[in-house]
Amino acid sequence: MRKIQGIKVILYIGLFVSFTAQGQSVLAPLNQDYYHKVERLEIKSGRLSNQVHSNIRPFERSAIIDMVAQFDSSKNQKISKVDQWNIQYLKNDNWEYLADGTVPSVSYKKPILKYIYRKKADFLSAHTRDYDIHVSPILNLGGGTDMVSGANSESQFINTRGVEIRGSLNNKLGFYTMFTENQATTPDYIRTYARGQRGFPYLGFTKVVGDDSLTMKTDYIMAMGYIVFRPIKNLSLQFGHDKTFIGSGIRSMIISDFSAPYLNLKANAKIGRMQYLFMVAQMNDLQVERPATSKVTVPPKFMAFHHLNFNITKNFNLGLFENVFFGPRESGFDMNYLNPIIFYRFVEGFLGSSDNALVGVDMKLNFFKTASLYGQFVLDEFNLTENKKKGWWAKKYAAQLGLRYIDVLTVKNLDLQIEGNLARPYTYSHLATVSNAINYNVPVAHPLGSNFAEFISILRYQPFGKLNLRVTYMNAVKGMDGADGFNWGGDIKKVNGENRPKDYDNFIGQGYRNNIRLLDFNASFMLVHNLFIDASYMNRTSTLSKGSESLFKAAIRWNIADNYQLF
Repeated sequence: MRKIQGIKVILYIGLFVSFTAQGQSVLAPLNQDYYHKVERLEIKSGRLSNQVHSNIRPFERSAIIDMVAQFDSSKNQKISKVDQWNIQYLKNDNWEYLADGTVPSVSYKKPILKYIYRKKADFLSAHTRDYDIHVSPILNLGGGTDMVSGANSESQFINTRGVEIRGSLNNKLGFYTMFTENQATTPDYIRTYARGQRGFPYLGFTKVVGDDSLTMKTDYIMAMGYIVFRPIKNLSLQFGHDKTFIGSGIRSMIISDFSAPYLNLKANAKIGRMQYLFMVAQMNDLQVERPATSKVTVPPKFMAFHHLNFNITKNFNLGLFENVFFGPRESGFDMNYLNPIIFYRFVEGFLGSSDNALVGVDMKLNFFKTASLYGQFVLDEFNLTENKKKGWWAKKYAAQLGLRYIDVLTVKNLDLQIEGNLARPYTYSHLATVSNAINYNVPVAHPLGSNFAEFISILRYQPFGKLNLRVTYMNAVKGMDGADGFNWGGDIKKVNGENRPKDYDNFIGQGYRNNIRLLDFNASFMLVHNLFIDASYMNRTSTLSKGSESLFKAAIRWNIADNYQLF
């Protein structure tokens, strides 16, 4: 039977609309350290930005410039030299959206061979009335040592080369693409995770050289690309492969960047203090076994997502969301989920389906121009009668509460972020592989899946513009399945109705209790724009590994984010 390709239909409609599109903006790639600079400025400004709703990532580059311009225009700001440096850094990185009068400040006086690095942020660039193009190389070359107690130390390396291209045509159709070719070793704790999940964090298809599961040297390609256009002033449409991160935290209990890039269509509307995001995505269900010689592609699974958030006051933002994971029907993609403004729970009941619907809220409150309190709550199942009973297995929810405190104890540019996260057993799991919150065998939300409680904190210090110091501490309790064969609710890949030992008296950490502690020190120095020298030391202990692991790394990194491997 011929499959209905719903996402393609919308793409064709969008391309037709784009002929009358207005000015648009591509997105700044997901980067925790980069985005912290933006959120720090928002806190110091004393009001939430209507341009950058920081609980929806990635941010539009033009919106970053709008927010920075608003910050600059305020006469009440007392900012440090480092903040001034960060503002200029953001202007340099998004220079095409600056007013003409400020463009010279982002240029080099003597470009290389007249054309290379005319702008501080771009290896090559061209900016005319008809087109805008930016080309930059991507490089990450590094090495180190991984030492596990009771075992010999292992050398580590990363070898990444690639290119990033972004721009626009006639100020109507924007585009972004990046491609990297990579070889890397795998630290012991990531090897353990990859064997258990049969998938790699942050990555999609990854080859293990020589099928050697002991050392797991990997060889993989990473690529993302999308087009974006704005049919009307307050609405942008985007189609392609990328990632989305929902929330203001270190983690997201809703959607994070932990899994592989996926095909998606987004509609993002901003009206005054309100932002509304609609997204449909096609992910990959690797849990379906396929013969090694099969020519059948990886089966798809789908996600549909709504998020509506308001800046209710100048310092308080509240968001509501709903998320549905579902599989293909006999006719292909279910067109019902393409309705961007309907309550999905109604659609699910209307269809008589068993799709996995999640709902919840997120919030952020900035205060005293020094702090931001944020949180999330995800409800995966609700039954009023059963919820009153102690530890009902389907009392499934996840929650987050965090605080970002800048200029700690009046020390300029010393910032602390602390965060608590938890998810009850069986949260995010469902009745089938197509409806659990898994993409390419890796959780879509929190790295630990479910049946865990976690405390995580990051202390950042920027003594001067080019130097960033970061200390991360994580302490988590994770309930895992043991040799008894029972499903204790920590593995969201498993069907939650099978091998469940009990219906009541379930609690976080049940099953095989794994205590994880991680301490990470990182120093990063920027030589020139987006060219960094990194050095780091991480120590990790867990009950599962029955020992301690120490990882030393040093690298040179160019136009690519530092990858947080914190789990």
